[in-house]
Amino acid sequence: MRIRDFIKQNRREIDQCIWSVMYRYDGKGGRGTIPDEPLKLTNKDRHEWILNEESLYRWARSCGVKI
Repeated sequence: MRIRDFIKQNRREIDQCIWSVMYRYDGKGGRGTIPDEPLKLTNKDRHEWILNEESLYRWARSCGVKI
């Protein structure tokens, strides 16, 4: 599977993982609490996160993404 296809199939879940890293629920980390409109992400952003965030990387690899 290509990373592009993985992102297309799992866009919502990937975004949720990224937001959970960026916005801590206690409001003391990253950018603070999740705003009404979370940060807009591009596929390039998602690709970079998959390459650099271990949990996303492992998930992609377990789905057969060749990175």
